[in-house]
Amino acid sequence: MRNIRHHALIVTCNDKKVLETIRAKIVELYKTHMEASNGVHLVSEIKESIVNHYASFFIIPDGSKEGYDASDDGDIIREKIITYINPLCASEAYHLSYGEISYGADDGSTSFRHN
Repeated sequence: MRNIRHHALIVTCNDKKVLETIRAKIVELYKTHMEASNGVHLVSEIKESIVNHYASFFIIPDGSKEGYDASDDGDIIREKIITYINPLCASEAYHLSYGEISYGADDGSTSFRHN
């Protein structure tokens, strides 16, 4: 039996228009690269913080076991997302950051990656 390992991604920025552009690009990645037609629903709407004008959106786990199409597609898309946003995170023009958490594996391990 294969292992389920959850992967979630959170993207935060203090410029909602920039975040809307990034989210639109990510939605397009899911439409283009995920075999499951409902994969785009993994990307949340943008939610605003209550202070300092930050906003965030989330990519929830696909729920698929490792090695299955949905899981593999999600892995590929997350790498494309991180490749796309890392240069933006490094730019002083944006206050952009992200965090990816991987959790729930049979071995109990959890990992975290961020910019």
